[in-house]
Amino acid sequence: MAARFSILLVTIALAVMLGGCQPKSEGDSSYADISREENLQLKESPLLAKEVAAGELPPLEDRLPEDPRIVEPVETPGLYGGTWRRFHLYPDFPTFRLINNYWGLTRWNPETTDIIPGIATSWEFNDAGNEITFHLRKGVRWSDGEPFDSSDIAFWWDVATDDRTSEMPQEWAYSGGELMELETPDLYTVVFKYKEPFYTLPVMMATGFWVPETVIRPAHYLKQFHPDYTDEYEDFTEFDRKFGDITDVNRPTLGPWMLTYISGTSDRVIFERNPYYWTVDKLGRQLPYIDRVVSTRVQSSETGVLMIMSGNIDAQFRYVSRQDYGLLKQFADEGNYQIRRWEEGTGALFAIVVNMENKDPERAKLLTNKCLREGIAYAIDRELINQVIWGGLSEPRGATITDESWHFQSPRGQEVLERWKKAWSEFNVDKANAKLDEAGLTMRDKNGYRMYDGKPLTLIVDVQDWPLAMDEAILVQGMLRNVGLNVLLQRDIGGRRDRRVREAEFDLYMQHMSEMDLFTFPGYVFPVVAYYWHPQTGRWYITGGDKGKAPTGWTKELVDIFDEIKRTKDQEKRHDLVLDAIEIQLREGPVIIGTTGRQFAPVVTKRNLRNIPKSGVIGPWAIVQPANRNPEQFFFDPDYKGDGESDGFRAEATR
Repeated sequence: MAARFSILLVTIALAVMLGGCQPKSEGDSSYADISREENLQLKESPLLAKEVAAGELPPLEDRLPEDPRIVEPVETPGLYGGTWRRFHLYPDFPTFRLINNYWGLTRWNPETTDIIPGIATSWEFNDAGNEITFHLRKGVRWSDGEPFDSSDIAFWWDVATDDRTSEMPQEWAYSGGELMELETPDLYTVVFKYKEPFYTLPVMMATGFWVPETVIRPAHYLKQFHPDYTDEYEDFTEFDRKFGDITDVNRPTLGPWMLTYISGTSDRVIFERNPYYWTVDKLGRQLPYIDRVVSTRVQSSETGVLMIMSGNIDAQFRYVSRQDYGLLKQFADEGNYQIRRWEEGTGALFAIVVNMENKDPERAKLLTNKCLREGIAYAIDRELINQVIWGGLSEPRGATITDESWHFQSPRGQEVLERWKKAWSEFNVDKANAKLDEAGLTMRDKNGYRMYDGKPLTLIVDVQDWPLAMDEAILVQGMLRNVGLNVLLQRDIGGRRDRRVREAEFDLYMQHMSEMDLFTFPGYVFPVVAYYWHPQTGRWYITGGDKGKAPTGWTKELVDIFDEIKRTKDQEKRHDLVLDAIEIQLREGPVIIGTTGRQFAPVVTKRNLRNIPKSGVIGPWAIVQPANRNPEQFFFDPDYKGDGESDGFRAEATR
């Protein structure tokens, strides 16, 4: 960490010099010839109005649906214009998809407390709860002007159930071990039919950018690559590539901005406003306010931080570390930005996940021993990790999901959360040694390491390839060796950790825990995905019993509760069932051992960028922040100088 800090300091002068040489921010205003009052009276961007006047684009009333989605601005209706500059690390720019590709049938409300209409205006269940009917907005159009309707969703399902393609149905397409059916009785109605009740499907449709991207695809565009619709292709090679290619500049979108340019290596990506975007503000003015987004690919988040300090980034919601806060604050005036304190939402960063289903029977016997797991938990000095790794800005605690989760809104939810946070969070070397002795690890080798069944014992910890993960893992390694457990660390390279986890070949691995909804992202608690502490049971569940291992004992209790959640109509009862499942983990655990959590996440924005929420939870991708906070209503205000919170952090940041 010290070396990284030194490298950044060496380059500060260069960054500021470069910033001084930059032209005036593209985000200041694109329409200086239009008065503020005139801009606020416009119903669409002047960029589009010019195209309408030239006959190149239909008038606004012909581009909006009958019932457009209405967004309430965070502060005030905004000005049209400007370019939002940001950076990305990966060629498929996933963090911008968390901003731009949130066009699901449903969506999370801005407070992340409920599900609201998205591209569907409403939905209902049949009396049995196993048929869910969604009603689509009439008149929505893709960014190329072609209509969006139920045929697009039907096309996806036809492809997903066609053995000739590489697309496959998702795990939520199964119920009671049987594949769902999908019907489209008319252009604006879609019916999902399941064997059993599935009351959490509307929540699933609001999950991440990946579910909307999966279900809603531009059939009219993709059919030109499908062998059944064209003679140009004889097989599905090109179709399979195009079907999932989110970097195709010709592919129409339903998002606020459409991709218009991407360099060969994705180093520079440009998005222009979608002239057919189906959302307006409360005054009926078409969104987005900002005309374009330009994203630059960097090789490391450190480079992105330098771009921020030199004034070349307008808003960045991810890839900014809490460790960069000091430097960012120091150059906030030069860069003309402010820093907001959003939460990472971590219940654990990092957690130690124990393999409860190791393929090696002897290994499985050891790792499922509750005393071993308790001994590991007692051996960890969480306050030391807090001070050394996180500078005192995290919270020593047990491993949980995000505190703000909607599962914890009730008094019972708060009480269960508090017990979960405290569970197995005590540092006590004497208790650790006693528990490990009780687990049968009383014999030691000549180096003082514990033995198992008369043989040397070595535990492998696979470490997530994240900033500071290995630093924390080294501390944990020393703590466990201090109680006689010989631990070796294995850094994740090329996805090796994921493969080992999915194949149940690991002992322990490091994992962040940041999630607000267990109905759709259940794996931390429920063994229904082939990952975390339950890869074999999860594989059994998602394959309908064809593969993996059938659950038994308390693991089966959890699976049964998850199935009951899907069958339960009342939402509050579903939340109570989640709490019941957590109680089982409190009884049988630990299966995931916490170290520290609640790290904050700096969000950096230019001082003249408005309608930015002052707080949020940015870690859990499934709830799609900031997309559910409606970035299409962000706008540049050349007369605005910030909200007086330029340092972004008050006293509680140093808790």
